[in-house]
Amino acid sequence: MKKKDVFLLMLLLAAAAAAAIFLRFSGEQEARRIVVTVDGAVFGTYSLFEERTVDVENAFGHNRIVIENGSAYMEAADCPDKYCMTYKPVSRTNESIICLPHRLAVRVEGAGSTGGKQTEIDGIAQ
Repeated sequence: MKKKDVFLLMLLLAAAAAAAIFLRFSGEQEARRIVVTVDGAVFGTYSLFEERTVDVENAFGHNRIVIENGSAYMEAADCPDKYCMTYKPVSRTNESIICLPHRLAVRVEGAGSTGGKQTEIDGIAQ
């Protein structure tokens, strides 16, 4: 390989790395939020960039969700198995924490997310 070939290869690799970093971090902070649902109904929507504690008390039981450092996790639950408390903190779009006994779901939504609902038809198959 010639010096120009090596330079061109390095330039292409640097451009690819810059594009990957840009795509990974662009626009994520503006719209990332968690949506808490209980028995299929929305309980609340919260920004991942405002530190807070969310207590969910309903007929199924009590859960405490903590939002800090751009992620959310289940701090407390009074369900029998407490499996929901073993989930790692969620921070990326479409990650979720589920508490089946309490019928509670915590889902991360990002920019362009429609909460699982299709807003328009994108094609018709015959």
